[in-house]
Amino acid sequence: MYHPRIDYDGRMRIHDTWFNGQRVDLDISDGHIQSVSSATPAPRPEVLSGGMVCPHFAEPHVHLDATQLGARRPNRSGTLFEGIDNWAVLRASLDAEDVRARALKTVRWYLAHGTSRIRTHVDTASRTAAAALIALRDELTNPEVLGMPVQIEVVAFPQEGILTDPQREADWREVVQMGCDAVGCIPHYESSHEAGDATVRMCFDLAEAHGLKVDLHCDETDDPAWRALLAVCDETERRGMGGRVVAGHCTAMHSWPDRLAEDACARVAGSGVQVVTNPLDNIVLQGRGDRYPKRRGLTRVDELWDAGAVVGIGHDSVVDPWYRLGTANMLDPAYMLIHAGHLTGEAQMERVFRTLHSDNHMPFGKPPSLRPGASADFLWFTAPDPIEALRTRRPPRVFYRGKEIT
Repeated sequence: MYHPRIDYDGRMRIHDTWFNGQRVDLDISDGHIQSVSSATPAPRPEVLSGGMVCPHFAEPHVHLDATQLGARRPNRSGTLFEGIDNWAVLRASLDAEDVRARALKTVRWYLAHGTSRIRTHVDTASRTAAAALIALRDELTNPEVLGMPVQIEVVAFPQEGILTDPQREADWREVVQMGCDAVGCIPHYESSHEAGDATVRMCFDLAEAHGLKVDLHCDETDDPAWRALLAVCDETERRGMGGRVVAGHCTAMHSWPDRLAEDACARVAGSGVQVVTNPLDNIVLQGRGDRYPKRRGLTRVDELWDAGAVVGIGHDSVVDPWYRLGTANMLDPAYMLIHAGHLTGEAQMERVFRTLHSDNHMPFGKPPSLRPGASADFLWFTAPDPIEALRTRRPPRVFYRGKEIT
């Protein structure tokens, strides 16, 4: 649906709009929210009326180095490991301008759908890609590039492991020193469970040495014997790093015995580790070797919630060697999670939507809020409530300091 750009004189009101379960009026001037009050009869023509407002979305897990490459070397089998093999071939021919152009294209897609914070993993086997994404991160702090600043965080991610080859460890350490925001690893890609746990400790050591955060690809497998998440909780607790650690995927938990999973959910919550689920990729990559019934392969979002854990929702892949269908619309992985995770209760659906503008921001710091005195950075949806927004998945209007971004 096309909407004309809103032009105004620095003051605007959004009348009778849905916000945090209530109908409210928002008054805005000089780029800031002046008041949030119960909806009243409009005393003057409104710039916007009805619909729904919320803070900007955040993306906690994507791979911008590989984005937009899905068609260059198609994944014929649709499997995780062919995706990794295809990426290794494509990675060898990367150049900085190509990485920048593809990543910027996808960032524009994200922004058009209301996402202004993006955490991207970069394969440490490509210093070219790492340098390009770090440079793009710095470039996009300038609001003139896209009409508003976009915050990007870069995670040093050893796609093919750390201990699998001495050069991979060397590359990993060097890319961290180039100026990444977080350190990652992929324990289940190592040769044994012991080696995987060793890389967890190495990851925390390196992050501590550089004062960085930790973000791991954790137990992204159907094999229930992989339990690196427990080692992540151990290291987080031992080092007092709660709130600075993300464990992505955690799909093996889907196949763990229930008692083990219950204990792990409690440990995740108690340690302050955030789990990020990636429903679009994992619903098709996991359980693929099963006959029937096929496992869904997502982590246990409902049980993590019940334990008090913080859970984020990532898009993971946007038209890349693992998933050709990405759109950079965060409502898409949210919609998939609702279905694949049996989260169709009213309160559950509302919580899934709320995650996009609350817990998804946790890797970056505190979530934004719409309150008097805050910068008028918000999304306005024509949908009257979160469930309708999820049903239709139409893009919102995006506002920065009270002005619409187009």
